[in-house]
Amino acid sequence: MADRNTVQKEIIHHTLRRMGNHPTAAMVYDEVHLSHPTISRSTVYRVLARMAEEGKILRLELAGCDSRYDGEMKPHSHVRCRLCGAVEDLPPVHVEKPAGDLGFLLEDCSVIYRGLCPACRKRSGQ
Repeated sequence: MADRNTVQKEIIHHTLRRMGNHPTAAMVYDEVHLSHPTISRSTVYRVLARMAEEGKILRLELAGCDSRYDGEMKPHSHVRCRLCGAVEDLPPVHVEKPAGDLGFLLEDCSVIYRGLCPACRKRSGQ
């Protein structure tokens, strides 16, 4: 039988994948808490951070907001609404490694577009 920690990890991972909206850790906790109130906030935050470090999920570091999490591990890009903050998946974009790295050890690259989602476009008349 799986230990409690493993069961909690599976619940959190399944919840993230089911949500599919690139939630923050707080959003994942709120959703987990509805059906599993014994799983603590700190457990959800810790499990998400560990899964991101292990490469099992993506952590999106977006300027001006809390980290968002993505359970989709196939290569893809993202778009973020500049008004409501919604994040959606886009097809992957190929990015060439730059000729000069300024001494950095380049480890990762992600493409995040910014714009207006359909609902915000409609509300703003654009």
